[in-house]
Amino acid sequence: MMRRSETLIPVSKNPPAKVKDKGLIRLARSGAAAYDASADRILWLPWGVSLLDRVRRGLSSRFRSAGAQPVLCGQAPSGTLPVAVRVLKTADQLPLTLMEEDRTLILLEGFDPEGAHPGWPVYAERLLSFLQERGMELSVFQEALPFGERTLVACSCEGEARGALEARVCPACGWTASVDALLPPVEEAEEEERPLEAVLTPGATTIAELCRQLGCPPDRTIKTMFYAAEKDGKTFVAAALVRGDRAVCPTKLSRALGGAAVRRAESADLKQAGCDVAGFLGPVDLPETIRVIADASVAGTKNRVIGANRPETHFTGACWGRDYSAPVADISALEPGGACPACGRPVEKGWIRPVAEFAKGHPALAAFPSLGYLDENRKRRLPGTWTGRILLEAIALASAAEGDAPFRLGLSPADLLVIPLGAGGREASKAAEAVAEELEHRGWTVLLDDRPLPDEARLAEASLAGCPVQVLVADGLEAEVTGVGGGPGRRVPLEGIGAFLEPLRGA
Repeated sequence: MMRRSETLIPVSKNPPAKVKDKGLIRLARSGAAAYDASADRILWLPWGVSLLDRVRRGLSSRFRSAGAQPVLCGQAPSGTLPVAVRVLKTADQLPLTLMEEDRTLILLEGFDPEGAHPGWPVYAERLLSFLQERGMELSVFQEALPFGERTLVACSCEGEARGALEARVCPACGWTASVDALLPPVEEAEEEERPLEAVLTPGATTIAELCRQLGCPPDRTIKTMFYAAEKDGKTFVAAALVRGDRAVCPTKLSRALGGAAVRRAESADLKQAGCDVAGFLGPVDLPETIRVIADASVAGTKNRVIGANRPETHFTGACWGRDYSAPVADISALEPGGACPACGRPVEKGWIRPVAEFAKGHPALAAFPSLGYLDENRKRRLPGTWTGRILLEAIALASAAEGDAPFRLGLSPADLLVIPLGAGGREASKAAEAVAEELEHRGWTVLLDDRPLPDEARLAEASLAGCPVQVLVADGLEAEVTGVGGGPGRRVPLEGIGAFLEPLRGA
């Protein structure tokens, strides 16, 4: 049991200077954290450490019950690989999941039999259930990386939030993902092929103007975007083909080009590659020096509008496979107004804060060539690997980003705040002490405000501290419980208060 007289909780009515993250503002006002502007870092105070520890312990317990084994490796870039190299010997030890914890991060790293599916979905489900049971709304999606992909678990936030990523949000169905998210394939309706025809489109250097002149929607056009790419000391120009209502995702394009560094091509790059009609470029008859790659939304399309590689001219009736083709990859990102992959309604620009990520492989694996195990035939095998990072600090910030509302039950430094009211005198103080001990014994995390201060001051601070439930002990017989169901306070006999609060465990 925490006592208010012994716990540093410097609540404040005023928000910290130079802070725009709503979650950090709430944590600072509650006395859980302070902000170090000189180093742009959060300083966690005892009240906040209690919050982080509760989240960490709750998740750690669920991960352990799924088979995760705790280790300590010093949070080095190599993660738990030094342990795996030394202890993994035979196939019967697999699958193996190692877990390392600190106050703001849980690191999960898995080792699976060769060819097996990564075991991280089990732990992602444990994470999701833990947070969703506590009222957090989360999105889960796959996102491209220059050399692979990862699965992100994220919640919505504002653009000023720490760690915020630009996202696309569908207000109709709630679909949410980052701009680097992998997109599902687009099903194209069957249609009769029309002939390829050149049409004059003076000044149509943008999709909007092109659509205005031809009277077609953006998704019936194909954009050809040019990028300068560099890999292994060599540079080349790449042409990326995407649907007119989408944008090229640089991260996805880099991934499709084998991890090449990419930037938008400039006029000099295009001239050097043999192109000199910017705004009217298309995939037909491009110079062989240009590496062409098409988004999955382009493959299989018929009767689209494309650049004709001639001044002031576009082609209509362009058909994939007949007029042009290219290697295909997911390289596009939705633009605001683009069709939601789930329901087809327009998406909007938004922001998300990642709270966890999972990915196949391990970034430091190459430095540990001796990692391996012997199969049942005594043949050495390399295990499949995966990593997971649970960002406890981000979870705390996300769960607190609701203005001056109390913290979420189960995502708070303490669930219950017990306050003996001054009018009850010593009898109320003794009863509050007994109630706090009983509730702690029942498994609640309790803060007892035992300070000899006026009720008005303690209640004002209680509102800022943000405990989800307050138990105001007026005498030795009953208490007023507030914060249950969001309604007014309830008068509850002290003898039955434990049973009264028990249903909240499933809330």
